Amino acid sequence: MKKLLYSVIALAISSTFATAQVRVGVTGGLQVASQQIKVQGITITGSNLVGFQAGLLLDAAVSENLSIRPQVLYSVKGGKYNIGGNSFTTTFNYIELPIQAVYGFPLSSGRVALGAGPYVAYALNGKDKAGSVSQPVDFGSGEDQIKRIDYGLRLSAGYELSSGLGITAYYAPGLANFVNTAQGTAKNSAFGLSLSYLFGGV
Repeated sequence: MKKLLYSVIALAISSTFATAQVRVGVTGGLQVASQQIKVQGITITGSNLVGFQAGLLLDAAVSENLSIRPQVLYSVKGGKYNIGGNSFTTTFNYIELPIQAVYGFPLSSGRVALGAGPYVAYALNGKDKAGSVSQPVDFGSGEDQIKRIDYGLRLSAGYELSSGLGITAYYAPGLANFVNTAQGTAKNSAFGLSLSYLFGGV
């Protein structure tokens, strides 16, 4: 069933790009990430970790106002914690693929662009740091290891000039539990501000 679903999605995306006007762009900006951990009914929300996202984007127009916009991003996420007087920081470096439906409507010399869709990410590496001591995150399927795959939603609102330059605010709540233990859950979230440039204009 999963293979059939993936095949249908891949066919729909390939059909969209085959008939659409596709433009290429670049994007990058700062994001503020945090993590929420729940253990035995207790919720711990880490304080904000400043990171960034940067990469490439495609914009495939399917109508005058609607387009499909996938991105390939290098994304830094994580969180800071202070538990029992001890502070530590967890940082993950992801390759992230958001795919959004973007609806735009004219305003002044450009347009407002509203986007929504899922994202999936793969952790390249990570580290835990306490004071001056740091160690790499151990990825795997063991109870004391971290899952590499993350996924969630991406919601955005921005303004794009006719020249192709745009500025976008986004919120990306994670839906995936990235720990393997049955005693708790841990999820990423991030919000940020990015600049983009679409070659060929809007």
